[in-house]
Amino acid sequence: MIDFHCSKRHKDMTPIVKDTDIQEYAETLLRDYKPKLLQEPGKVNPIHFVEAYLDAVVDYQDIYYPEDEPAIAGATVFNDDHILVFDREAKRIKPIEVAANTVLIDNSTMADGKEGFAAFTVLHEGGHLCLHPAVYRRMGGQLSLFDSHKDGDSVVCCRRSSLEGGGSKRAKLTTQTDFREHQANVFAASIAMPRSTFTPAAQEMIRNCGFRDGVFVMPDVMDWDYSLGVSAIEESLSSLFGVSKAAANVQMKRLGLLMTEEQYLVQHRQFAVAF
Repeated sequence: MIDFHCSKRHKDMTPIVKDTDIQEYAETLLRDYKPKLLQEPGKVNPIHFVEAYLDAVVDYQDIYYPEDEPAIAGATVFNDDHILVFDREAKRIKPIEVAANTVLIDNSTMADGKEGFAAFTVLHEGGHLCLHPAVYRRMGGQLSLFDSHKDGDSVVCCRRSSLEGGGSKRAKLTTQTDFREHQANVFAASIAMPRSTFTPAAQEMIRNCGFRDGVFVMPDVMDWDYSLGVSAIEESLSSLFGVSKAAANVQMKRLGLLMTEEQYLVQHRQFAVAF
């Protein structure tokens, strides 16, 4: 595996990077892991990528979370640690030991019909493993007699709500946790839907809907035809890349292939000024 490097970090060691930096890093990993994924549209095997390439273990549990908090989709464990799970057989909450470099996927994420979301969740946790070890991993020799490590300090638990939107709106990112979740989302999308194959596949579908420059422009008030057109493209991309329709939608927006009329006009005004 190729390590992630960045020149700027927050004081808690969260990387300060652009989405394009993460996209380029993810593509570097794919080039090393399976170059064909950068040449032809297709589905990455998320379990194989995380286990065989990132050298992690994927496990499935009923991850415990308090009733009044958002559901957890997955978690990444950076050091040998303990997490709370729900033991359905005994009907009780219990701590279990989890080894370092383990990706935990909540069993509810694996529900029938949610395969695309499950795949994205595995890759999202892989993103944390690659991008955020400096935040969570305790290195040998860093601990002392004065350290008071608590269970869970080296575990990042990811809420379903932070994955379902795909991290599409940076304006909502306020905490460093928000930024790390967004970064893991961008990583997952870039592994599952790399730009070199996703963009031409999406543009061909968009042009078939009548948008000659390969950008689907949504009117301020969506009508039935536009909604059906977007939904059909999302469905096709979802099937082609093995992701959810929501993830395909976010990736189109992120790559400038799905815009509002205002966004499209602003971009073209910028192009006109530039040239």
